[in-house]
Amino acid sequence: MRWIILAAFGIALGYIVFLQRKLAAAERRGDMYRDIAQRLELQLAGLKTQ
Repeated sequence: MRWIILAAFGIALGYIVFLQRKLAAAERRGDMYRDIAQRLELQLAGLKTQ
């Protein structure tokens, strides 16, 4: 019985780590897209002033 509880705890812990890594990757992608959008806005503003 003890081993089942420890195995369940280990699986839950592994799943939490997996979800944290997935969230961090999504945040990095969001930052990347935000940076691209900012650069495009600056380029567009530069083209409008010309």
